[in-house]
Amino acid sequence: MILGGKVIKVEVLDEKGERILETDKNFVLPRSMSDEDSIVMIKGRYLPELDYNRIVSVVTTTKGNDRIKYTGAVTMSIDSQLNIRILRNNDSQVLQERRRYYKIKVDEAGRILSVLRDEETQTLDLPARIKVLDINVGGVFMTCDQMEFEKQDIITLEVDLAHETLISEAKVLRVQRAQDGSILGYGCEFQGLTAAQEDIISRFIIKVQSKMRQQQAEKNDLTKI
Repeated sequence: MILGGKVIKVEVLDEKGERILETDKNFVLPRSMSDEDSIVMIKGRYLPELDYNRIVSVVTTTKGNDRIKYTGAVTMSIDSQLNIRILRNNDSQVLQERRRYYKIKVDEAGRILSVLRDEETQTLDLPARIKVLDINVGGVFMTCDQMEFEKQDIITLEVDLAHETLISEAKVLRVQRAQDGSILGYGCEFQGLTAAQEDIISRFIIKVQSKMRQQQAEKNDLTKI
């Protein structure tokens, strides 16, 4: 069972649920985790070396942000490759199943490059600075102190997401205002995202969530002291 489409990250956990390793590249998954002799292969450099037949958990995270855990046994472990055989008749466990447009709170810098309004495009010689306050593969909520936008405007925005740059068109669906009429921000819907652009957003969300889980785990450890 793999929900949510393309797998973009694989984690290996020990018997206590502690992370042994995680990677968002250089892994090969079987077509079906339920097939006989299903093998998960992870390649890299300086991988941890695990005992043969050690029982571990393999957690896959999909583009749709579903996290599925499988039980497996180590069949090969050297510093450049780790093979894990998924055990038959074990029950996979959905750790986290999210809707496709899962939204995450952020505080990321970005720029508006152009605005299309009433069939006229204004290309900005000096891009307007924005702050993206939440993001998902559906769109963003952003603020901008340098210019105002109207509903139905089509903007071209550029956002820095964890060392990757997303450039996309987005339609302004709502202008959120305070009681005094001042603008609090803009809810925008991405227009025509490519698979590569969706991958950039999904990888960013996964990284932010992974950092949040790590921080929470460290906080829990401190409370035990």
